[in-house]
Amino acid sequence: MIKEVDSFLYDELLSNIEQVLFVRDALDKDLSVLYVNDAYENSLGLSKQSLYDNPYSFLEVVHPDDKQMVIEAYTNTIIGKTELSIDFRVIGPDSKVRWLYAKVIPIYNQQGNIYRLVGIIDDITHRKEKQIRISKLNKVQDDIIKMLAHDLRSPIAGVKFLAELINKEESREVIDKHSAQIVESCDDSLKMMDDLLSHIQVDSEGLVLNRKDFIVENQIRIVCDSMLDKIELKELRLSLPKTQTIAHLDQLRFKQIMTNLISNAIKFNHRFGSIEISLVKNKKGLSITISDTGIGIPENLKPEVFDLFSGARREGTFGEKSTGLGLSITKRLVKLHNGCLLLKSQESIGTSMELILPS
Repeated sequence: MIKEVDSFLYDELLSNIEQVLFVRDALDKDLSVLYVNDAYENSLGLSKQSLYDNPYSFLEVVHPDDKQMVIEAYTNTIIGKTELSIDFRVIGPDSKVRWLYAKVIPIYNQQGNIYRLVGIIDDITHRKEKQIRISKLNKVQDDIIKMLAHDLRSPIAGVKFLAELINKEESREVIDKHSAQIVESCDDSLKMMDDLLSHIQVDSEGLVLNRKDFIVENQIRIVCDSMLDKIELKELRLSLPKTQTIAHLDQLRFKQIMTNLISNAIKFNHRFGSIEISLVKNKKGLSITISDTGIGIPENLKPEVFDLFSGARREGTFGEKSTGLGLSITKRLVKLHNGCLLLKSQESIGTSMELILPS
């Protein structure tokens, strides 16, 4: 260790510094620690003595995904005689993940060999979280541009074309037909915009769940009632759970999840088909399954079903449009509830979506 008087001076000078400062012996095969200031205990939640006793004890709190990177960086500093500069994560005593920045500089002796490693570690959690948030917002912006450029261009062009036809048309029957097509196209575009706004809200981390107790079956029935015209149009048989189950969830987002799942069960179902919604609650949580007898999902499309702007999107059995956003948003909302969404589907047989939420 550094002489006692030197250590005392170091502590006096560096005790009030927030950054971790340390000196390691590069000539020792274990890179033993010669000095570390008090900030080490606050930043990593470990005692200074534990680091003196075991130079690698700090790895205990390094995030499992970053450990190998940290080890290799130290090794490269010794072998390559280069400065180390890395960002890595640690898991604190409160189980929270924090980001640290480490810079280690090799110090050479008169023989030109590295004999000391002097390092500084700084908590950059706030800055890193800000960078991650900006990155997510940039991704959301790219998604918006992609959708505006591609998915909204066609319906707007279609409305313009139909409006021009109406201006030239004298037949009331044809005018009414084109007007209905314009309304349908506008409805599709509005649905697309609603999905897009939901995607923006979820992906930009602007969504906070408002959990409260409510009867799940009542909300499922309300969702189905709102789609009764579509159910009757295809003459579908609908089976609903007859139980009454109380859950502590975000009621608005739960309705949004169920709306997307039931809407798909209707959209991709055949005329005279059936939809069965079942519910089971146990100690592990709540399980809701929506099964239909529709067209099913081909094996090659299943990996893309939950992707944003999914390549698996198809028209419904009555020509209904799909935005490619619904299931992606649904999966994110389920994840916010710490739940999961399981897909089972067989082409030409039907699809089953199981929603599992913690109780």
